[in-house]
Amino acid sequence: MCGPLKGKARKTFIQNFEMFRILTAIAIAFAVIAVLVMLSSDEAGAVTYWFILGPVTSLRRFGGVIELAVPFVLCGLSITMMFQVNRFNLCSDGVFYICMAFASIFALFLDLPPFIFPIVIIVLCALIGGAVALIPAGLEVKFNSNVTVCALMLNYVLQYLGRYILLYKVKDPTLTYNGSFMFPDKATLPVLISGTRMHAGILVAVLAVAFIFFLLKYTKLGFAIRLTGKNSDFAKATGIKVIPAILLSQFIGGSLAGIGGAVEVMGIYKQFRIDTMLGYGFDGILIAVMGKNNPLKVTVAAIALAYLRQGAALVNSYTDIPLELVMVLQNLVVIFVAAEQLMAGLKHRMIVKQSAAEGGVSHV
Repeated sequence: MCGPLKGKARKTFIQNFEMFRILTAIAIAFAVIAVLVMLSSDEAGAVTYWFILGPVTSLRRFGGVIELAVPFVLCGLSITMMFQVNRFNLCSDGVFYICMAFASIFALFLDLPPFIFPIVIIVLCALIGGAVALIPAGLEVKFNSNVTVCALMLNYVLQYLGRYILLYKVKDPTLTYNGSFMFPDKATLPVLISGTRMHAGILVAVLAVAFIFFLLKYTKLGFAIRLTGKNSDFAKATGIKVIPAILLSQFIGGSLAGIGGAVEVMGIYKQFRIDTMLGYGFDGILIAVMGKNNPLKVTVAAIALAYLRQGAALVNSYTDIPLELVMVLQNLVVIFVAAEQLMAGLKHRMIVKQSAAEGGVSHV
């Protein structure tokens, strides 16, 4: 009995290795966190409570997790699409910001019926985001420039262009801070659950995940994009048009970041503000890496990161832990989860033993 049971357990471990690795990483991270908290705080129990359970102690707090997960999902998908062709186009942060700026222009200067107004804004920002993402990608294709450097420099251009739009085109002079006029209600996304700020952007994020998953897994374009990323020379030899595949992946990635900016500014802020340079584009890099460029895993990683951020915010609000240590706590979890080689040796040994057992070879 022991042999078959041991074999089944080993096989289950191999099949679900990623889940076991993540759970082990989280356990190690929390052990390290517990030591840090005990050394630096007199409220270790409260810190643990708010960090681990705080986000689910009320509907409003859990709503904060979902609200934060929406831009995380869209930016994670944006980076995922750009990385599919092995191009490190890091312009998503700038695209996110500039599309918030353009969304404010559209919301304040266009006049459309209530239902289609936010949809039109999202579509326009998707087109703008895609076009902007093509700039560093096109420079690489045409002039063999470094796409990463071009994208990072472009982020600065987009940031200052967004600030120009805010300060000179849409600023409300009656405010005590730098912010635009409030958007008309028909240009904002409706709240889905009262008592929270969970808005219709959640539906947009769900549709985006479904679209990218279907595109990459079941379409010829998705296959061309994935093969181009794995081996562009082989893809070209099989008849795939590599350059269009690269440019389309960058356009779709930029569009997703643009949608994220539009959804965030219409759903959460209802206006464009100077302090909305939130770094979600760079968070998208972390999420794409944690999710291994898989749309479904990216979604899980985005929700997990949003949960950590919400827990960290609650720790900062309700305990004596300083903000700097709060950031250390949440980043420790991310570091351990992202450590892909964690338990890799154990997995290898399990595979060897399982292969020997299934092959009928005695293994000492």
